[in-house]
Amino acid sequence: MLRAPQYPPPALRARISGESTHEVLVDRSGKVRDVRIVGTTFMLFALASDASLRSASYFPATLDGKPVATRFWVRVPFGVPKDVESSPARNRVTAFVPGRDPAPARWQLADSVHRVAVVADVASAPAAEVSVVAVAPGGAERVLVPAGRSSSRRIRKTVRTGRFFARAGDYQIRLLQGDRTIGQGLFTVAEEENAAVVNACGVE
Repeated sequence: MLRAPQYPPPALRARISGESTHEVLVDRSGKVRDVRIVGTTFMLFALASDASLRSASYFPATLDGKPVATRFWVRVPFGVPKDVESSPARNRVTAFVPGRDPAPARWQLADSVHRVAVVADVASAPAAEVSVVAVAPGGAERVLVPAGRSSSRRIRKTVRTGRFFARAGDYQIRLLQGDRTIGQGLFTVAEEENAAVVNACGVE
C-alpha cells in the first residue's frame, strides 16, 4: 500500500514531469526498513517519493512458501514522463540468484551462491566503458561484467561467481565507468533463512 506522493508544488507550477527510482528493503513482516535513491529526473521528485515509500506497507514476499525480506526497485512517475524506459534517466544495477538455482542459493545463504544474474541500466556513460564489479564486506573485488562486453545501455547477464559470495554479509554491486562508481546496489548473503534478504529480479 503506497500512498501517492505529493506532486512538488514548484514542479507542478512549472508543468515539469519526471520520475524517481528507489531501492526498497522490505522485511519479512512487510514493513519498509530502508529506502535508497537510485536515480531521479529532479531531486524534488526523489524527496517526495522517499517520504511516501518509507511510510508504505507491503504484503511480505515469500520464497518456497515462507516469508522473506526482499530488496527491489520501485519507480515513481510524476506527470507523464516521455520515453522513461527506452531512455533511462538513471544508472542502476542489481544482482539476483536465477530462479532455477537450488533453494539455499535462492535464499542467498552462505556457501550456496555460485552464480548471479546481473541487471543494469546505463544512462550517463558510453555502454562500452561500463563494467559491473562486486565488492565483498572485507574489500575484495570480483569483476562480474568487464568493460567492453556490452554495447547496450541495458545489461542482462548471468555470470558464474565461484566462491566469491561464500561468506555472510552485505556485498556492494557497483556499476563503474573506469574507476568511477556511477551506480550501486546491495546483495546480502545470510547465515540462515530467518536473516535472509533476497534481491528480487530487476523487473519493475
